[in-house]
Amino acid sequence: MTGRRIVLVGAGHAHLFSLKRAAAFAGAGHDLTVVAPGPFWYSGLATGVLGGAYPPELDQVDVATLVARGGGRFVCDRATGIDRQAGLLHLADGAPLPFDLLSLTLGSEPPSIPGAADTPGCFAVKPVPQLLALRREIERRVAAAPSGPLRIVLAGGGVTALELAANAEALVRRRGGRAEVTVLAAGERLLRQLSPAAAERVERGLAARGVTCRRQARVARVAPGTAELENGTAVPFDLFVNATGLKPAPLLRAFGVPLDREGAMIVDGYLRSPADPRLFGAGDCIELDGHDLPRVGVHAIRQAPVLFHNLLAAAGDAALRPYRPQRRHLWIMNLGDGTGLAARGRLWWHGRSAWWLKDRIDRRFLAAYQRAARD
Repeated sequence: MTGRRIVLVGAGHAHLFSLKRAAAFAGAGHDLTVVAPGPFWYSGLATGVLGGAYPPELDQVDVATLVARGGGRFVCDRATGIDRQAGLLHLADGAPLPFDLLSLTLGSEPPSIPGAADTPGCFAVKPVPQLLALRREIERRVAAAPSGPLRIVLAGGGVTALELAANAEALVRRRGGRAEVTVLAAGERLLRQLSPAAAERVERGLAARGVTCRRQARVARVAPGTAELENGTAVPFDLFVNATGLKPAPLLRAFGVPLDREGAMIVDGYLRSPADPRLFGAGDCIELDGHDLPRVGVHAIRQAPVLFHNLLAAAGDAALRPYRPQRRHLWIMNLGDGTGLAARGRLWWHGRSAWWLKDRIDRRFLAAYQRAARD
């Protein structure tokens, strides 16, 4: 069998495993091409970058070098759609790329809030470089007016929103400023991913640091300097962050593949589209048939070895391997003050040891890929 043209769109968590092993594709006689707009940013350290605990360089992997070292090709571009009949991937700037197998890890983004995209001082939780931009803006404003207070408003009531609130407050404090941080949660309960006791511990700790959490406060729209709630209340801000959850990248709608109601690409247990055996996907942009998985990086990371195996297997007409998601996984929140909250199911603990464990896991994960790109 002649070699296959394998194209990976996106350099996210679910493709990183394959990028490190690009030589396996070349060794089997296949051409591997990776299309992404830039380096890989790891979501696990992103809140720590925002909080000023980590330099931004620590949170990145040079995927272009990683792919080239394995004999693959990196294309710095953005996909715009596919022609399935012709087997072509269309790009924003370059010529279309032919493919025999195509894998999509396009990630996710928060649902849009009317007015936010056009309002100065507004940021979103994704893509991850947005958090670095937020950090730099906070630092700029604190340096310009250290007496503050800097009013930071975050929309959302989940783990990400409160972790961002904690690290935004920590950054202002580290830079010698004063912050007024407000979390606007749409529902009555915060941190639904955690047990009530764990959620209460996080909220109590943030309240002691001056972070205010408001319930039943869904943001309807944003205007310059103001977040307007559904009940008509106006909440003033200097900086606003959309952390209201995640939905699949809207670009998927241009790919002509079956999607679920949220716009996620439907895949079977082998991470393959039931509409086309040439198409695979993983991470936040998919809906695994028969499962309702939260959009968290741990699933993309665990899907990655299965996706790698199945791409090579499909290219060589070998047997595919099913992905079986784990029922429970470990959450660890970085609370910005040198402590963390770790939870698995109903079990949880808070303290410096939780932060230490998260730091160790994240650094070890990144180091393996950074070393492969460097050595």
